[in-house]
Amino acid sequence: MAGIDKAAIVFSIAIALVGVGIAVVGDSVDYTPTVTTPKATTQTTETKTQTDPFADIVDKVKSDAPKVAEKEVQLKDKVAMEEKPMVKEEKPMVKEEKPMVKEPTGPKTHTVDIPKGTSVPGCEESNACYLPANLKIKAGDTVKWINVDTAAHTVTGGSPADGPSGVFDSSLVMADAEFAFTFDKAGSYDYFCMVHPWMIGSVTVN
Repeated sequence: MAGIDKAAIVFSIAIALVGVGIAVVGDSVDYTPTVTTPKATTQTTETKTQTDPFADIVDKVKSDAPKVAEKEVQLKDKVAMEEKPMVKEEKPMVKEEKPMVKEPTGPKTHTVDIPKGTSVPGCEESNACYLPANLKIKAGDTVKWINVDTAAHTVTGGSPADGPSGVFDSSLVMADAEFAFTFDKAGSYDYFCMVHPWMIGSVTVN
């Protein structure tokens, strides 16, 4: 009996060991799922140079751009010149003002001529025996008689009817000679030629 028990025990142990061995072997197997990584197929894609159908146009536009810009500038300048007509600059007419000659405020000298031919009657008809025959001056002015006749004459204050007044008298004034008298007082002064009594004149002093 004892031998049978031992044999049974050994047999049991052997079965157990076999079972353990199977278990161990079974566990050593890698149950991890296998992931198959697909190999990347490296394809060398040849880069083919594609011709841009607009490349020539772009290049032409770029090359023509300065010309176009220059034409635009010329056109702008032309338009600007047309908009601004050339106006001839005229210098303003400067009226030359003649310097005003101030008349002297002091006493003046007036001239009276004794014309040619007065030694013969006739000048009295046109009141031209003395030129001017009637003279207006201011007090303090001087009258100068010039004999342009060939005959001698006088400038005597007064009248042929009343005779000399005694205010002034030239006595004989020869040809090309002269006589001057200054009138200081206002009034009317008649005079005549004592040699030729038809010759009369007057001076009015203001």
